[in-house]
Amino acid sequence: MPVIAIDANVCKRDGLCAMACALGIFRQEEKGAVPEIARTEMCIGCGHCVAICPHGAISHDAYPEGSVGPIHSERLPAYDQVLELIRSRRSKRLFKDTPVEKDVIEKVLEAARFAPSGHNEQPTEFIVVQEKNALHTIGTLTVEALGKMMKPFRSPIGRTIMGFVIGRRRAAVYARLAPEMDGVASIFKSGTDIILNDAPVLILFCADSAGGFPSVNTNLALQNATLAAEALGLGCFYGGFVVVACARDRSIAKFLSLPDTHGIYGALALGYPRLKFDKWPERNPAKVKWVVAG
Repeated sequence: MPVIAIDANVCKRDGLCAMACALGIFRQEEKGAVPEIARTEMCIGCGHCVAICPHGAISHDAYPEGSVGPIHSERLPAYDQVLELIRSRRSKRLFKDTPVEKDVIEKVLEAARFAPSGHNEQPTEFIVVQEKNALHTIGTLTVEALGKMMKPFRSPIGRTIMGFVIGRRRAAVYARLAPEMDGVASIFKSGTDIILNDAPVLILFCADSAGGFPSVNTNLALQNATLAAEALGLGCFYGGFVVVACARDRSIAKFLSLPDTHGIYGALALGYPRLKFDKWPERNPAKVKWVVAG
């Protein structure tokens, strides 16, 4: 249970902590009174209370002195700037044969770790792979895992059986993917790295598989990482083949000595891009259903 306190001598009794706390840990019964602390056992350590108090009246043992920083509003981008970054980000799969500096990778990870997570668990862990033989091994293990996964869908009997196991619609999708996966394997075995495209860096996003929403949490972190990579002049793409392989096979996890309790839920290949895009293509209009007051 966290230790939380309010310094009544510093508190200005504005009730901001009570308004900001989603779990009702702070309660202001009367306007102008020092808020009370209740339900401490419900605290998830989100930091809202120490972030919202402009007077520094709240102490929280999860946030010792120096762990709460000011927001520099002058650095915040406008909506148009954020949208331009999002629209300009593209999946880039052609990289320079140039190593990515450690401090640049650390900046990508810094952005990733600030992603939101369910219950503020902050469960995402990272594996950064830069060694060329290790990258090739991950590609090989990915191809092998995909081959095993698609094997039942290469025959009518196998497709029928899998239709009962995973449902007809999903089985039909996998059956359509089987020839593509065979093509991927053939290209990779011929010497072309279609899995990681010779990216100099692969970041794997991992989490305890028993935690809450590990796939959602890790991929929120990954999206932060993609935008940071774009802002740093890096190119990147989502390693979908690797993620699919890891969802059904432990070979890559074992190769990287990942604990049996953990899974790999996201993969981001990155490096310095050889191509620069000066235009962005339009996407499909958003499919929206508005539910409004009538």
